[in-house]
Amino acid sequence: MKLPALAALAFAAASLHAADEAKPALATAAPAAAPALTPPPAPIVKDLTPEQQKQAFFLQGFFLVRQAQWASIATELDLSDDEVTALLDGMRAALKNETPKFKAEDIIPGAEKMIGERVAGKAKRWGAQNEAFLAKIDADKGFTKTASGLRYKIITPGTDPKPTAASTVKCLYTGKTVDGKVFDSTATRGNAPAEFPLNGVIPAWTEAVPMIGKGGKVLLVAPANIAYGENGQGPIPPNSVLEFEVELVEIVK
Repeated sequence: MKLPALAALAFAAASLHAADEAKPALATAAPAAAPALTPPPAPIVKDLTPEQQKQAFFLQGFFLVRQAQWASIATELDLSDDEVTALLDGMRAALKNETPKFKAEDIIPGAEKMIGERVAGKAKRWGAQNEAFLAKIDADKGFTKTASGLRYKIITPGTDPKPTAASTVKCLYTGKTVDGKVFDSTATRGNAPAEFPLNGVIPAWTEAVPMIGKGGKVLLVAPANIAYGENGQGPIPPNSVLEFEVELVEIVK
Protein backbone atom coordinates (compact mmCIF):
# COMPACT_ATOMS: atom_id res chain seq x y z
CA MET A 1 0.00 0.00 0.00
CA LYS A 2 1.38 3.39 -0.96
CA LEU A 3 1.34 6.27 1.53
CA PRO A 4 1.87 9.24 -0.80
CA ALA A 5 1.61 11.98 1.79
CA LEU A 6 4.04 10.39 4.21
CA ALA A 7 6.39 9.47 1.38
CA ALA A 8 6.37 13.11 0.30
CA LEU A 9 7.28 14.11 3.85
CA ALA A 10 10.16 11.65 3.85
CA PHE A 11 11.40 13.01 0.52
CA ALA A 12 11.18 16.59 1.80
CA ALA A 13 13.10 15.65 4.94
CA ALA A 14 15.78 13.96 2.85
CA SER A 15 16.08 17.05 0.65
CA LEU A 16 16.47 19.30 3.66
CA HIS A 17 19.15 16.99 5.07
CA ALA A 18 21.07 17.06 1.81
CA ALA A 19 20.87 20.85 1.67
CA ASP A 20 22.38 21.07 5.16
CA GLU A 21 25.45 18.98 4.31
CA ALA A 22 28.80 20.80 4.30
CA LYS A 23 29.90 22.18 0.95
CA PRO A 24 33.50 21.66 -0.29
CA ALA A 25 35.87 24.54 0.42
CA LEU A 26 37.08 26.71 -2.47
CA ALA A 27 40.48 25.71 -3.81
CA THR A 28 43.30 28.16 -2.97
CA ALA A 29 46.23 26.15 -4.42
CA ALA A 30 46.86 23.80 -7.30
CA PRO A 31 44.05 21.28 -7.51
CA ALA A 32 44.82 17.86 -6.10
CA ALA A 33 43.39 14.54 -7.12
CA ALA A 34 39.81 14.26 -6.01
CA PRO A 35 39.43 11.93 -3.02
CA ALA A 36 37.10 8.99 -3.24
CA LEU A 37 33.71 9.94 -1.86
CA THR A 38 32.45 7.93 1.07
CA PRO A 39 28.69 7.66 1.14
CA PRO A 40 27.17 8.99 4.35
CA PRO A 41 25.89 6.38 6.77
CA ALA A 42 22.24 5.52 6.46
CA PRO A 43 20.17 7.33 9.08
CA ILE A 44 18.88 5.22 11.91
CA VAL A 45 15.09 5.30 11.98
CA LYS A 46 13.58 4.40 15.31
CA ASP A 47 10.40 2.38 15.54
CA LEU A 48 7.36 4.45 16.45
CA THR A 49 5.78 4.20 19.84
CA PRO A 50 2.10 3.11 19.91
CA GLU A 51 1.09 6.76 20.32
CA GLN A 52 3.31 7.81 17.40
CA GLN A 53 1.76 5.08 15.24
CA LYS A 54 -1.63 6.69 15.85
CA GLN A 55 -0.09 10.04 14.94
CA ALA A 56 1.24 8.56 11.68
CA PHE A 57 -2.24 7.49 10.61
CA PHE A 58 -3.60 10.84 11.78
CA LEU A 59 -1.09 12.54 9.43
CA GLN A 60 -2.10 10.26 6.58
CA GLY A 61 -5.74 11.20 6.96
CA PHE A 62 -4.85 14.86 7.50
CA PHE A 63 -2.83 15.13 4.28
CA LEU A 64 -5.31 13.13 2.23
CA VAL A 65 -8.06 15.58 3.17
CA ARG A 66 -5.81 18.61 2.59
CA GLN A 67 -4.62 17.39 -0.82
CA ALA A 68 -8.16 16.61 -1.97
CA GLN A 69 -9.48 19.87 -0.47
CA TRP A 70 -12.28 17.92 1.22
CA ALA A 71 -12.29 20.49 4.00
CA SER A 72 -14.12 22.85 1.63
CA ILE A 73 -17.18 20.57 1.95
CA ALA A 74 -17.64 21.61 5.58
CA THR A 75 -17.44 25.28 4.62
CA GLU A 76 -19.67 25.03 1.56
CA LEU A 77 -22.42 23.14 3.39
CA ASP A 78 -22.04 24.90 6.78
CA LEU A 79 -21.74 21.53 8.51
CA SER A 80 -22.40 21.37 12.24
CA ASP A 81 -20.16 19.29 14.52
CA ASP A 82 -22.73 16.47 14.48
CA GLU A 83 -22.83 16.55 10.68
CA VAL A 84 -19.02 16.46 10.48
CA THR A 85 -19.13 13.41 12.77
CA ALA A 86 -21.66 11.73 10.47
CA LEU A 87 -19.46 12.50 7.46
CA LEU A 88 -16.44 10.94 9.21
CA ASP A 89 -18.54 7.91 10.19
CA GLY A 90 -19.30 7.36 6.52
CA MET A 91 -15.61 7.62 5.61
CA ARG A 92 -14.74 5.23 8.44
CA ALA A 93 -17.28 2.67 7.19
CA ALA A 94 -15.88 2.89 3.65
CA LEU A 95 -12.30 2.43 4.92
CA LYS A 96 -13.42 -0.73 6.77
CA ASN A 97 -15.28 -1.97 3.68
CA GLU A 98 -18.59 -1.88 5.53
CA THR A 99 -21.98 -1.18 3.98
CA PRO A 100 -24.54 1.36 5.24
CA LYS A 101 -27.02 0.04 7.82
CA PHE A 102 -29.87 1.72 5.91
CA LYS A 103 -31.14 1.74 2.33
CA ALA A 104 -29.20 4.46 0.55
CA GLU A 105 -31.76 4.66 -2.26
CA ASP A 106 -34.42 5.70 0.25
CA ILE A 107 -32.64 8.94 1.17
CA ILE A 108 -30.55 9.86 -1.91
CA PRO A 109 -33.27 12.02 -3.58
CA GLY A 110 -33.92 13.91 -0.35
CA ALA A 111 -30.20 14.21 0.32
CA GLU A 112 -29.58 15.73 -3.11
CA LYS A 113 -32.42 18.21 -2.51
CA MET A 114 -31.10 19.16 0.95
CA ILE A 115 -27.52 19.62 -0.26
CA GLY A 116 -28.62 21.64 -3.29
CA GLU A 117 -30.69 23.94 -1.09
CA ARG A 118 -27.80 24.38 1.33
CA VAL A 119 -25.33 25.24 -1.41
CA ALA A 120 -27.75 27.71 -3.00
CA GLY A 121 -28.60 29.29 0.35
CA LYS A 122 -24.96 29.64 1.33
CA ALA A 123 -24.11 31.18 -2.05
CA LYS A 124 -26.96 33.71 -1.70
CA ARG A 125 -25.93 34.72 1.83
CA TRP A 126 -22.27 34.93 0.83
CA GLY A 127 -23.10 37.04 -2.21
CA ALA A 128 -25.04 39.50 -0.06
CA GLN A 129 -22.16 39.69 2.41
CA ASN A 130 -19.68 40.41 -0.39
CA GLU A 131 -21.89 43.13 -1.87
CA ALA A 132 -22.31 44.78 1.53
CA PHE A 133 -18.53 44.76 2.02
CA LEU A 134 -17.93 46.40 -1.37
CA ALA A 135 -20.55 49.05 -0.59
CA LYS A 136 -18.75 49.82 2.66
CA ILE A 137 -15.41 50.15 0.83
CA ASP A 138 -16.94 52.37 -1.85
CA ALA A 139 -18.24 54.68 0.87
CA ASP A 140 -14.69 55.08 2.18
CA LYS A 141 -13.17 58.09 0.38
CA GLY A 142 -9.69 56.78 1.11
CA PHE A 143 -10.07 54.06 -1.50
CA THR A 144 -9.67 54.51 -5.25
CA LYS A 145 -11.60 52.34 -7.70
CA THR A 146 -10.07 51.42 -11.07
CA ALA A 147 -11.70 50.34 -14.33
CA SER A 148 -11.15 46.66 -13.46
CA GLY A 149 -13.11 47.00 -10.22
CA LEU A 150 -10.02 46.98 -8.02
CA ARG A 151 -10.28 49.14 -4.90
CA TYR A 152 -6.98 50.20 -3.37
CA LYS A 153 -5.54 52.48 -0.72
CA ILE A 154 -1.81 53.18 -0.64
CA ILE A 155 -0.65 53.14 2.99
CA THR A 156 3.04 53.79 2.26
CA PRO A 157 4.24 54.62 -1.28
CA GLY A 158 7.74 53.17 -0.93
CA THR A 159 10.77 54.22 -2.93
CA ASP A 160 11.43 54.37 -6.65
CA PRO A 161 11.80 52.51 -8.90
CA LYS A 162 8.50 50.64 -8.85
CA PRO A 163 8.03 47.16 -10.28
CA THR A 164 6.24 46.45 -13.54
CA ALA A 165 3.72 43.75 -14.32
CA ALA A 166 6.65 41.68 -15.63
CA SER A 167 8.72 42.01 -12.43
CA THR A 168 9.43 39.32 -9.87
CA VAL A 169 8.94 40.60 -6.33
CA LYS A 170 9.17 39.57 -2.70
CA CYS A 171 6.23 40.55 -0.54
CA LEU A 172 4.78 40.21 2.93
CA TYR A 173 1.01 39.94 2.85
CA THR A 174 -2.19 38.92 4.58
CA GLY A 175 -5.33 37.89 2.70
CA LYS A 176 -8.83 37.92 4.20
CA THR A 177 -12.35 37.13 3.09
CA VAL A 178 -15.08 39.69 3.80
CA ASP A 179 -15.98 38.00 7.08
CA GLY A 180 -12.50 38.83 8.38
CA LYS A 181 -11.12 35.29 8.16
CA VAL A 182 -7.44 35.08 7.18
CA PHE A 183 -7.02 32.49 4.42
CA ASP A 184 -3.32 33.09 3.78
CA SER A 185 -0.54 35.12 5.39
CA THR A 186 3.23 35.23 5.36
CA ALA A 187 2.96 35.86 9.12
CA THR A 188 2.03 32.19 9.56
CA ARG A 189 5.22 31.10 7.76
CA GLY A 190 7.81 32.81 9.92
CA ASN A 191 7.10 36.17 8.28
CA ALA A 192 9.37 35.20 5.38
CA PRO A 193 8.56 37.18 2.20
CA ALA A 194 6.94 35.25 -0.65
CA GLU A 195 8.61 35.53 -4.05
CA PHE A 196 6.58 35.43 -7.27
CA PRO A 197 6.32 36.99 -10.73
CA LEU A 198 3.61 39.64 -10.92
CA ASN A 199 2.37 38.23 -14.22
CA GLY A 200 1.75 34.89 -12.51
CA VAL A 201 -0.66 35.95 -9.75
CA ILE A 202 -4.28 37.08 -9.61
CA PRO A 203 -5.02 40.16 -11.77
CA ALA A 204 -5.67 42.35 -8.72
CA TRP A 205 -2.07 41.88 -7.57
CA THR A 206 -0.66 42.38 -11.07
CA GLU A 207 -2.44 45.73 -11.14
CA ALA A 208 -1.94 46.92 -7.56
CA VAL A 209 1.61 45.99 -6.56
CA PRO A 210 3.28 48.15 -9.27
CA MET A 211 1.63 51.16 -7.62
CA ILE A 212 4.14 50.99 -4.75
CA GLY A 213 7.92 50.83 -4.48
CA LYS A 214 10.27 48.96 -2.17
CA GLY A 215 9.09 49.38 1.42
CA GLY A 216 5.62 50.41 0.25
CA LYS A 217 2.33 49.03 1.54
CA VAL A 218 -1.01 48.87 -0.22
CA LEU A 219 -4.44 47.75 0.98
CA LEU A 220 -6.40 46.31 -1.91
CA VAL A 221 -9.89 44.90 -2.28
CA ALA A 222 -10.41 42.52 -5.17
CA PRO A 223 -13.81 41.49 -6.54
CA ALA A 224 -14.04 37.86 -7.63
CA ASN A 225 -13.51 38.65 -11.33
CA ILE A 226 -9.94 39.83 -10.62
CA ALA A 227 -9.31 37.32 -7.83
CA TYR A 228 -10.29 33.63 -7.81
CA GLY A 229 -13.51 33.92 -9.78
CA GLU A 230 -16.67 31.87 -9.57
CA ASN A 231 -14.86 28.70 -8.51
CA GLY A 232 -12.86 29.99 -5.56
CA GLN A 233 -9.81 28.11 -4.35
CA GLY A 234 -9.12 26.05 -1.24
CA PRO A 235 -10.59 27.93 1.74
CA ILE A 236 -11.78 30.77 -0.53
CA PRO A 237 -15.47 30.31 -1.41
CA PRO A 238 -16.68 30.87 -4.98
CA ASN A 239 -17.38 34.48 -6.02
CA SER A 240 -15.44 35.94 -3.10
CA VAL A 241 -14.38 39.53 -2.63
CA LEU A 242 -10.93 39.47 -1.05
CA GLU A 243 -8.97 41.98 1.01
CA PHE A 244 -5.16 42.02 0.99
CA GLU A 245 -2.58 44.07 2.80
CA VAL A 246 0.67 43.83 0.81
CA GLU A 247 4.14 45.12 1.62
CA LEU A 248 6.72 45.16 -1.17
CA VAL A 249 9.99 43.97 0.37
CA GLU A 250 12.15 43.64 -2.73
CA ILE A 251 12.12 43.81 -6.51
CA VAL A 252 14.14 40.78 -7.59
CA LYS A 253 16.78 41.51 -10.21
